[in-house]
Amino acid sequence: SAAYSPCLEVAPEYLDARSSRGSTRIILGDYRGAASDFESVIDEDVDRRFQDAFTGLARVLQAKESASERGWEPMIQVAKDLIGQLEAGLRETDDPSPNVVISNSLNRLYHVLFLYHDVKTLDTDAAWEALTSSYEHKSNAIEPWNEGFEKQKTDTTTAIFRDGFWPSGIGSQSRTPIFIIGFVRSGSTLLERVLDSHPEIVGTGENSVFNGQLDEIRNRIVEISVGGDTSELASVIEAMADGVVDEMKSRWEMVTGNTNDGDTAEGAEKINPARFVDKMLTNYYNVGFIHMLFPNALILHVAREPMDTLLSAYKHEFPPGALDYTSFFPSLAEMYIAYRNLIDHWDNELPGRITHVRYEDMVNDLPTVAKGVIEKAGLEWNESVLDFHKKKHAVNTLSTTQVRKGVYKDSIQAWKRYEDQLQPLAELVGSRKSFDNLKTSLPGF
Repeated sequence: SAAYSPCLEVAPEYLDARSSRGSTRIILGDYRGAASDFESVIDEDVDRRFQDAFTGLARVLQAKESASERGWEPMIQVAKDLIGQLEAGLRETDDPSPNVVISNSLNRLYHVLFLYHDVKTLDTDAAWEALTSSYEHKSNAIEPWNEGFEKQKTDTTTAIFRDGFWPSGIGSQSRTPIFIIGFVRSGSTLLERVLDSHPEIVGTGENSVFNGQLDEIRNRIVEISVGGDTSELASVIEAMADGVVDEMKSRWEMVTGNTNDGDTAEGAEKINPARFVDKMLTNYYNVGFIHMLFPNALILHVAREPMDTLLSAYKHEFPPGALDYTSFFPSLAEMYIAYRNLIDHWDNELPGRITHVRYEDMVNDLPTVAKGVIEKAGLEWNESVLDFHKKKHAVNTLSTTQVRKGVYKDSIQAWKRYEDQLQPLAELVGSRKSFDNLKTSLPGF
């Protein structure tokens, strides 16, 4: 956040920089500083151009209300007034087409109202009404969902990757990558932070090297296979796998200065990590390719109670364009069913290849889960793993504020608060609303 200070010293009225500094302070865990930044932006933004300040302040208050002396009410009053002005403007226009800018603003402001009622007043009816209004406006600002595409993609994947697809004796023997897969809001950030607290493991987040090279990997395999001469396949796949590992290492060295916590100060300990964690969750589509390149790499699937997962995904406002499908029941259900079908497929075709980790087991018995995961990773146990929340580390996901609390059980069966409102979604996912048959497959379970 210090990077913004010179700019604000020269131009303290530059609200964009102040709002950005607030977002950075959330990532760094400085909630009091973030609240101060966002509140000052809301106070001084006479043109109401910075709805991000409302969203940011709501995130701070949700995580730690004591970080702000004002609390929720002053911001909520301003948000309600602004909603009234924007909706009045929409009613007065003669243009029948949606106003994307206003729709985006209303989407964010109503979502702030949702958080206020969800966290502060605990009025679930008012919260759901605000969330529904938020997504009604969001639907006017995004591209329509391509219904059926995910099923088609899943069917194609499962048709190709079947028993006999994987030639024996190919791939790198490296165990350097650890892949975390699963549905969004399933507890993957918690698992990554636990792993990253081990001195020989580095979490690289969702900036996936493997995923970034996947098109090249796929095209090269197809090129060799179609050509008929597969004698080069083993050497090419091993070379591509080695390339992924090399890029993981070089990217980490570039970003961190080759220290585990990003400390580049003179005399900082230089280390050589044994494992890198790739947390591109949608790699559940690509387990076949992962297995081909890295037959010995650990693949961890984080699985959370389905309705808790779905509610958590639905109620979180992700960055525009990132996970828009989560805001609407039909698309959310389609994506969730595709995910579950793929996990079942890999379990059937590659029995035991995926190591399942139940989120509920993580929060109820973290020591056993952590020790089991470290053992599966082929590393020695280290007690620092259990103090993951104490490690100074920038966490830039929507789980930022949660993972800093350590382990807590509040989110188990959280969907029961909105059970009535979630019934249409439960009907859409059908039998997939249960995960009873999937158990944690770690030592100790």
